[in-house]
Amino acid sequence: MKKLFFLILLVAFAFSSCNKFSNKSVSEKLNTDELSKAIKSDTLFADFYEHIRKEVEDMSDIKKATYNEVTYRRLFGYIKYLQDTTYWKPLHEKWEKEWETEYGKYLPKADSVLNYWKQYLADSSLDKYVKIELARIDKEYYDYIGELKEVNLGFQLTPLQGKIEQIRFNYGYKPKINGDSKYYEKHNCISTSPFSSPVVRYWEVSYSDKDKFAGKNVETFLRDYNLFIEVTNIRKDGINISTDDFNVPKEVSECLENEEDYPFLFELSKDELIKKMINKDYLRKYEYQQKKADILNEKKDKLCFDFLKKL
Repeated sequence: MKKLFFLILLVAFAFSSCNKFSNKSVSEKLNTDELSKAIKSDTLFADFYEHIRKEVEDMSDIKKATYNEVTYRRLFGYIKYLQDTTYWKPLHEKWEKEWETEYGKYLPKADSVLNYWKQYLADSSLDKYVKIELARIDKEYYDYIGELKEVNLGFQLTPLQGKIEQIRFNYGYKPKINGDSKYYEKHNCISTSPFSSPVVRYWEVSYSDKDKFAGKNVETFLRDYNLFIEVTNIRKDGINISTDDFNVPKEVSECLENEEDYPFLFELSKDELIKKMINKDYLRKYEYQQKKADILNEKKDKLCFDFLKKL
């Protein structure tokens, strides 16, 4: 009997608490008294109201009429349900285990695809034909003011398998301290003169970058900057060889680009690889969990569910 009485008190308290929120449609504004009463009942209502007003004011009259029965009381209660971590946490843990059973098996398959292409790229790398190193930093100054006029980088090109007839490569650099963990601006270099022994050839640094080399020699520059060099095209024995001929799938390239420096993007790109190359019906973990949650959310209150999807 005591338990029944306690339950009745809880229900009565919940009902009285809900009544502090207006049952007016969200398509209408609350007056100052209604808003004050709601905020005193739950301070979270202030942010909720401000957000809903911005969204609803942009709605067409047709949409407002369609969702006229969505009231502040009803919607606020629904959102509180969506944010109830004690309810959702065990469900998400359960769904995560289900996802592991149904879709987790595709992760090792994606790793196998990536390992295949890593080995392919290593075997096909144009680096086996030529070694490129920064050898010189030459500077020219204005005679009358002593200001740095231009900078030319001298790269030593060393053929590793005989004569190279033409070569194209990219280089980029970034500070070792406070530099982006991945980004290099690419600078394109082309040499059309054949070489069969080590040679040093020069390329001018862009105007916007020349000050980075002020007071630097090769040693100090490599001390302060990470240098990236990528051979993209060579001509050898009358045959053009290009990295464009490798035909690496886009999904694989994105994975390899993100793997070292961007773990989160790497996981997303791996999911995309699985979907495009292994199983088109594959669902990401969060997609699977959201799909499960949407079933419960729609069942809880279809009108509020539909309304929020339209925002």
